This record gives sequence, structure tokens and C-alpha cells, in this order.
Amino acid sequence: MGSFRKDYGRLGALALIAIILAACSGSTATWPPVKASSSAGPLASGIHVSVPSASAADAEASASAAPRATAAAAVTVDQITADYTYKDELITPLAHLYGTELDDFVIATVTNDNDKSVKVVVTSEITGFTDKASDTVTVDANGTAEVRQNPRLTATAIDGLNSEHQADVHVTVSYLESGQPRTVLDQTSQTLITSRRDFPWSIEGFTQQENYQLVVAMVTPTDPSVEKLIVDAGHFDPQNAMTSGYESDNDADGSVYQRLDDVWQAEQTNFGLTYDSTTISFASGSSQRIRLPGEVLDQNAGNCIELTLLYASVVEALHMQAALVIIPGHAYVGVRLDGTNDNYYFIETTEIGSATFKQAATDGSTEWQDAQPHIAAGDADYGWVDVETARDAGIIPIPWR
Repeated sequence: MGSFRKDYGRLGALALIAIILAACSGSTATWPPVKASSSAGPLASGIHVSVPSASAADAEASASAAPRATAAAAVTVDQITADYTYKDELITPLAHLYGTELDDFVIATVTNDNDKSVKVVVTSEITGFTDKASDTVTVDANGTAEVRQNPRLTATAIDGLNSEHQADVHVTVSYLESGQPRTVLDQTSQTLITSRRDFPWSIEGFTQQENYQLVVAMVTPTDPSVEKLIVDAGHFDPQNAMTSGYESDNDADGSVYQRLDDVWQAEQTNFGLTYDSTTISFASGSSQRIRLPGEVLDQNAGNCIELTLLYASVVEALHMQAALVIIPGHAYVGVRLDGTNDNYYFIETTEIGSATFKQAATDGSTEWQDAQPHIAAGDADYGWVDVETARDAGIIPIPWR
């Protein structure tokens, strides 16, 4: 799947919040369970998956024409003119994807009306929140250069962004005259930095499926808390160890199922995880407040999407393949049985603290039987997000902790 580089826009599509409301109305505690298999694990043969692949149109989608914020009037010094546009909102959980999956945060334009080329230095930063981006370019005589920059949030800044903040975007343009820098532009504009927990379910220029895929940025397999969960899970394993990767076709030896069960026991016993419905967000548009996996473990609770992201993080850390299943009002996780066949276990993660892993897997498979035809048909508010595919598309984890 190709890069989804788009412009972020304030659509205010509030109805889309219902996609993953913390009420998680898709929970299946009252649904009839599927019949258990008599082989290793209750669902050892897995459930076959049939989902549509990304279309060529999706893969080649170009950046949308959503408006960008424009700084103050252009400045001219010694026949060198500089101005810039920027994003008036930085989406913290996706901040590391600007310039790849999302449009560039700052675009500076420098025009040289002299009869000889000049060397220009462009810098940009969000004061107190990001590192400084800096580029040195040569602008040809009577030419124009465009400089795209994406100052990156520091880990410390991300850690402290529990709520949104107004911040200053500082941009400078200078040129070298006889080896000495001379300022052309030095301006500050305002932007809004969202909380790291505010995930936007509607981004202008993205299809619904593309937008769903971006949530994989909140799957964090290298978070120390996730690693601690895996260590603890190993103590529940009959072998008192936690292996990684796949060991048999279609989990014939039950090793995948056993490890997933071990994780479930560690979540319940060592971390005391329970289901907790929390979604409040003060961000604009259709954002939902989502705790990162480490925060779920720290706070011993999570809603459906949060518990799903946690389980997916563990699965990815164990070098197995996870999928996020999104249905109206709910989300749960699928785990591939091996690296070849399209068979999965499905886990109803909201049952943590109130059911055995076997029951959660049984109910998850029942949910999938209902959801699969809708997902295969591409119905609205249904989505299938393969974590490995998202990684291949460049959607890497938020650099937190």
C-alpha cells in the first residue's frame, strides 16, 4: 500500500466518533458463542479472513487541496523574497508522520531576483516543543526554491502533552553575504498542538480505510510497559518462557493460542486490567481521546480501541501479525495463526477481567462471522487494518517513552 500523504483539515465530522465510542456497543457478552474445536485450543484451525485489498486509487491518492495557514506578508531583502505557509494544528499522535503520510508542516518559498545564485538557510521550530529543522539550499539567479520542513516533537514534549496547547511556530530565512548570514525573514505564528491521546477519525483527503490505518501509529511494541507485560506473561506459560514468531502452520501446535492466553492471564493477574469507557476530548473535529498501550497498563484499564491497541502491540512485539477490526461503535483484535495462511484468532478484548481467554476468543470469532461480509463489501464504518501492512506503508509508532 502506498503512502497516504494528505493535508489535515478541520472537517468537524462528529458523527464519525461513533465508530469507536468508548461504550463499545459491539461487545458480544450476550452473543451466542461458537462451538469449540476439539483440537489444540478452542479455535485452533482459526477463522478464515476475506477482506478487500487496497485499490490502486487509494494507493496513489495525492495530497488534498485543504487550505494551509499563511504567515504574515512576504519579506524582501536585497531582492530576496521569503514567505511560508504552515499547519495551524499539529496532531501529536501523528506528528512523526508529517512529510511522509501527512503533508509537510512548514513550506517556505524563497525567490531570488538577483543575477547570481545565493545560498539560503531556512529554519523552523515549534518553540519549546520540537527540535529545530534546518536546511541550506542554493537558489538560482532569478529562481525560486521551496523548502519543506517538519520539526519533530521531542520525547519530553510528547510525554507532557496530556492536553492541547497553543504554541509558536518560529521560522527564519537568511542568506550568506561574504560568508556572513543576513536575515531575510524572522517570524512567529501560532499553531495548536493536540494531546498525544487525541486521535482524529476524520482527516481531509483520506478515505475512511486510510484514516483507520493511521491508528497503527498508536500500536507501540517497544514501549517498556508492553515489554514488561510480555515478561510477566512468560511466567504463565507451561514452559515458563515466552517465544516469538510462528512455530507451525495454522498454529497446529497451539503455541500462538497459548501465548495469547498467557498475555491475557498476565493482563488480568499482574496488571489487574479491566474495561473502562472513557472518551472525552477537547480537540477539534472528530477526534477521540485514546490512551496509549503503556498508559492502559499504568492505569490498569482501557476501552475497546485502547485494549485492542495494547494486544496488537504485544502481538507485534512477539513477531506475529495482528489486525485491528473496526465495526460500528466497537473494535477488537485479530491475530494471524501463521505467516502464510489467512486464518486468524479474534479476541474480544473488552472481556478482560470478566472472562477467560477462551471465552474472549470464542466471542471474538462470533463477532467476526457477523463483521466479515460487511468488511469484505467495504461498508461504511467497518474496517480491517493489518498492522504489518501499515508499517510497510510507513506508519511507524509514535516516538514516546
